[in-house]
Formats: sequence, structure tokens, C-alpha cells
Amino acid sequence: MILDIDGEEKSFKICGIYSDITNGGETAKACFSTDLDEILYCMISAKMINSSSIVKETETYLKNFNYAKVSAVEEYVNQTFGSTRNSIEVASNISKVLALFIIILIIALFLKMLIAKDKYFIAIMKSLGFTNKDLSIQYISRAVFVSIIGIFLGTIISNTLGEIFAGALIGSFGATTFKFIINPISTYLLLPIMLILSVVIATILGTCNMEKIKISDNIKE
Repeated sequence: MILDIDGEEKSFKICGIYSDITNGGETAKACFSTDLDEILYCMISAKMINSSSIVKETETYLKNFNYAKVSAVEEYVNQTFGSTRNSIEVASNISKVLALFIIILIIALFLKMLIAKDKYFIAIMKSLGFTNKDLSIQYISRAVFVSIIGIFLGTIISNTLGEIFAGALIGSFGATTFKFIINPISTYLLLPIMLILSVVIATILGTCNMEKIKISDNIKE
């Protein structure tokens, strides 16, 4: 790579990749001397031996170097990735609501089709003394059982292949070492409960017309 430095062409060799999500992955670093007097900015990183004194040391540096901007890693991350994280959180919440709505819609439509197919079987069960509530519980138990298996397999796949594909996608924007931190309460408790409740609601909606099925209309000699 040839660069024009102080009116002189200098040859540089690319020896590494520097990923920077804040600039779309299009950031480069080079080490050379120049006659330019003005420096836009300079960033110096420091690691504290005692992590409990970060706040105190930050205040000390701010007092001693009033021309510099001193911030802890947490503050720097919030300033750099705060808007990105907020956007991802909003998109995540919207996707959860849409996913639950789609799940309820698909399961309700599928059960309506299944009940229309099982009219003869439902009529026989009613003739044997089963009530509409008993039949609804039967459909709910079957749907919940299948959903539990799906949640179990989906959790395993999302924790393995999901992070790989998501990391590859985000890595195309420059963050090659982007890693997701799993929230165990949300992932293994809240979301499965929400999915199971959605399945139960969808099953109730899908089987609400089962009481209209009459024995006399579906059983013939």
C-alpha cells in the first residue's frame, strides 16, 4: 500500500486486521513519523492493579489532566456502544412480541384445521362421556408436550449454532470477536414460560368451537 506522507510516497505492508464496529470495520492503524504538528486526538489505555480504585484514580487523572477526557471502561463502552445496545434491545423486545403473536396465530389456525379433521373422533369421544373441557385439556397437553420438546431443542441450537451465525453476521461490520452474554433467567425461565403460555392460549382459541360439534351430525349408522 502506497501512502502520501509529507509529500513523499511511502510503502506500507498490511500485517494484521483491526476490527472497529464504530467505523463499520474500516479502521486502520499504522506506525510512522510525520512533520504534521497538529494531532487530532490520542487515546491511552491503562489497567489498574486494584480494580476497586478505578473511580478514585479516574477522578485523580481528571484533576491532574484537565485537558484530557478520562473515563472508565464501563463508561467508555456505554458511550461507544450505548445506542447500538439500545437499538438491539428495542428490536429484541419487538421481535419477542411478534414471535408470540405469530405462534398464537399459527397454532390456533392449525388446531382449527385439526379439529375439523377430527370431527368424527371428537363425536365418538363425546358419546363415550367426555366433555368439551376434557377434550380441550387433551389437545392442550399434546400441544404443550410438543412445545417443550421444541423449546429444549431450540435452546440447544441457539446457544451453539445461533451465536456462531450471529457473530459471523455482526463480524462483517467489524466486530470479529463479538460475543453474546446469555441471561439465564430470561433464556431458561421467562421465555419458555411465555412460549408455553402462548401455546396454551392458542390451543384454547383453536378449540373454542369444539362445543359446536354434535354427536348426531357426525355419527351415522
